[in-house]
Amino acid sequence: MASLIAYRNREAEVGRFVPKLGPSPGFRDLIWRKPVLAGDTLTYFSRITEARKSASRPGWGMVNHRNYALNQKGELVFAFTGAVLWEAEA
Repeated sequence: MASLIAYRNREAEVGRFVPKLGPSPGFRDLIWRKPVLAGDTLTYFSRITEARKSASRPGWGMVNHRNYALNQKGELVFAFTGAVLWEAEA
């Protein structure tokens, strides 16, 4: 999370559009493969799989994303497909 916030701050500092994030209608396809234990280090990945303008909220869009995390051994520990409203670039 700290890396994501730092990235968004850097983008804003150089004048790039950084969308506000809105509410999420939830997630699906949750896979929890291995336990995450105290002291584990996770590397988290997220890829946008679909984006569309919101029909009911002008200036916003619905973004679907596939997310997963690997532990320090490179093993998949969990994955899910999420959705969230993002502010659209004007």
